[in-house]
Amino acid sequence: MAKRGQRNCTIFSQWYWIWLVSAFFVGVMVVFFFIDYPGWFHFAYRGVSLSHEMSYAVWWSGICLFLAGIVFARVGAIAQETGTKPWVWYVLSLAMIALCFDEVGSLHETVARVGGWWGLLPFALVFAVAFSLTLFQLLRHKPTRQAAVLIVIGISIFVAVAGLEALEHDLGFQHNFWRRVRLVGEEAIELVAMGILITSGLIAMKRLGDGDRRFLNATVVVENILDYPMIIFALFITQIAFTAVVIVPNYTFFPEGNPSALFPILLFFCLGIIARLRAQQIKERHFWNFIGLSFFIASLSQMYNLNTFLNHIMDIEVGVMTGPPLSWVVTTIPLALLCIHEIRTGRLPLKRAAIFAALLFFIYLLVYPDLEFRYRIEYLYFLFSSAVAYSCYQVIRLKNKHDA
Repeated sequence: MAKRGQRNCTIFSQWYWIWLVSAFFVGVMVVFFFIDYPGWFHFAYRGVSLSHEMSYAVWWSGICLFLAGIVFARVGAIAQETGTKPWVWYVLSLAMIALCFDEVGSLHETVARVGGWWGLLPFALVFAVAFSLTLFQLLRHKPTRQAAVLIVIGISIFVAVAGLEALEHDLGFQHNFWRRVRLVGEEAIELVAMGILITSGLIAMKRLGDGDRRFLNATVVVENILDYPMIIFALFITQIAFTAVVIVPNYTFFPEGNPSALFPILLFFCLGIIARLRAQQIKERHFWNFIGLSFFIASLSQMYNLNTFLNHIMDIEVGVMTGPPLSWVVTTIPLALLCIHEIRTGRLPLKRAAIFAALLFFIYLLVYPDLEFRYRIEYLYFLFSSAVAYSCYQVIRLKNKHDA
C-alpha cells in the first residue's frame, strides 16, 4: 500500500502539465525583464505576458481557475453521493468560476476605475463570507481537513497579492528593478495558488472515495452541464445582449480585459474537453483528438490574435489574416471541420448546416458597418465568435442525439 507522501506525489504528478505551463509563462516574464533577448521576442511578448491583459498567459490563469471550479463541482457530486454536505463544494466551485470571470474580464480593475478600491469592498465581503462558511465546514471533518488547509493557503496567497497591489498603488515602487521583481513574483505566486486549489480538489476526491483522480474523470462535470441545452442557449442570448447593449456602447469602461470574451473562451474550452472525452470512447479517436485540439486553439485565440503573434515570432511583415474580417476565419475552422465530418457521416442534415451558416452570415452583416471603428471591433468580434461556438455546441449535441 502506498504511503501518504507517495499518494500526494501521485496527485501532483497527474497534474504536472499545469505546473509546467505555469512555469513557462513565468519564465517568459523573467527572460523579458532580466535577460537579453532578440528583437522579435520584444514584439511577441505581449501575447504571452502575464503582465498584460487579454494574453495567452492570462487565458491560462483563467482556465486554471475554471479547472479548479470543475474539480470542486466533481467533489460536490461525490459528496452528494456520500451525504457529506455537497453545498460546500458547490459554493467553492461558483467562487472559482467567479474568479475566472474576473481574471479573463479584468472586472475588478473596471470596478476600481469607476468606484476606486473602496468599490471592491462589497465583492470582497461576499467572498469572505462564502469562504469562511465553507472552510469552517471543511475543517471540522477529518476527510476534508487537508484539502481545506490547502484551500486556505491558496486563498491567502490571492489576498496577499491583492494587498500587495493596493500597497503599490498607495506607496509606489520607484526603483525599476524592484518593480520588475514585484511583478514577476506576484504573477508567479498567483499561478502557484491556482495549482494549489486544483490539487486540494484532487485530494478531496480521493479522501471522499473517488480513487480515479484523472483529469477526464473530473471533467465529466462539463459533459453533464452541456446536457442542458436551454442553459447554454440562455447563456448565449445573454452574451449577445450584454455585448451589444452594454459593452459595445461603453467599451471605454473596459480598457484592459474583455468580459464579452468569456462565453466563447469557456464554451470552446468545454467543447475541447467533450471532444477529448469522445476520443476515449469511440473509434474515430484521431479525428476527435484533432477536433479537440482545434477547439482549445479557438479558445486560446479569443485572447489574442494568433496570426499577429505568429507574424511577430517569424519576424515577417504579412498583413493577411491579421485584421477583421479575414482574421475571423480562424474561429470558423473547428465548425467547418466538424460540419463536413458530420455531413459525410449522415449525422448532420444539410438543412441544419445551412442554418448555422446563415446565422453566422447574419451576425457578420450586423457588425460589418462597424468594422471601421478600431476599438469597437474588438468587442463586436465576440458576437461572431460566440455564434460560432454555439453552432459547434449544437452540432455536437445533434451528434449525441443521433448516436443515442
